[in-house]
Amino acid sequence: MSGQTIHYFTRGNTAKGFYSLLETNLQGIEQVFIVDGGTEMDRKACIGQLAERCVELGMNVEFIHCASDPDALEGIIMTNEKTAVYAYSLSTKEIAGANKQYVTIPERKPVSEQAAQEMLELVEKANTATTKAYACFRKALDVHDEWEHIYIQALDQRRANQLTINIIQQLVPVNDQHQEAVVSKHRFLGAATPKGAVDFIDNLTENLNNRYFIKGRPGSGKSTMMKKIAAAVEERGYDTEVYHCGFDPNSIDMVIIRDLDFAIFDSTAPHEYFPNRPSDRIIDLYEEIIEEGTDEKNATKINEVADQYSALMKKATRYLAESKQYKDQTETLYEQRKDPMIVSHVCHHILQKI
Repeated sequence: MSGQTIHYFTRGNTAKGFYSLLETNLQGIEQVFIVDGGTEMDRKACIGQLAERCVELGMNVEFIHCASDPDALEGIIMTNEKTAVYAYSLSTKEIAGANKQYVTIPERKPVSEQAAQEMLELVEKANTATTKAYACFRKALDVHDEWEHIYIQALDQRRANQLTINIIQQLVPVNDQHQEAVVSKHRFLGAATPKGAVDFIDNLTENLNNRYFIKGRPGSGKSTMMKKIAAAVEERGYDTEVYHCGFDPNSIDMVIIRDLDFAIFDSTAPHEYFPNRPSDRIIDLYEEIIEEGTDEKNATKINEVADQYSALMKKATRYLAESKQYKDQTETLYEQRKDPMIVSHVCHHILQKI
């Protein structure tokens, strides 16, 4: 029997630069394996093989994807075994007292001295492209703030507050079995990647019977509402999963309370979804709390900032793709392994220790 899996990001390419939310996801983890040595591709291949094998063995596994290469994994967490495996080093703060062990993949050398020099140049080019992507994201955030301002001015604060209170009363009952130690895990809903925006909403919500799709506009209070819902949930003693915006990590895009069987999330571009189950519900903040006719009154300005924002996001994505291309080129400059099964051997070694 296969184990259950969820997929998410804990690190992202954001308007605040490179940003990590990993720490809260390692709460309760007792054992951490760090895969080092080899190349970046070797380490990710090891994590990927290990993840597949753990699922085959019936383990429940959290797949932690890499924002710079979303098809690859940078880590996995085996929840029942209280074990994590990562393809990069973790800080003492992140592992929070867990037993840390290193598992080493034998190194591969560059094919020549010339290749070694070329690799250094490629890494520098990759870093430069990533820096340019972050600059584009910062500019895009400034433009997005202009976009939000249009709707903030038209927002009925009293109605917004009352709507949030009503939703909390409906979804979050008083908890008579209040936990003293509430667990709140923070992750990214999606990520800006070389492929564009990527998210795992379908996977994260597939086992939940109640899904609330928040519609609206920039500045219509989606993130504020979810922050208040998350705070109320924690105050009433329920464990929470809080999913941040992959573009602006200060914003919240989704809250999941598995004990209460619901998810509530920002269902607007670039992660726009529509109900496809009888129990799915839409909450449209534009209709509920924004002054009627705001779109029409500000159409020229809205179109202008929307175009600027879109252009900057596309430019940033091109830079991320360029960075990945340079990194991928470095992998071609290493010697081929004499033992192609070496990565599988490392995976087997880790499994024996779990």
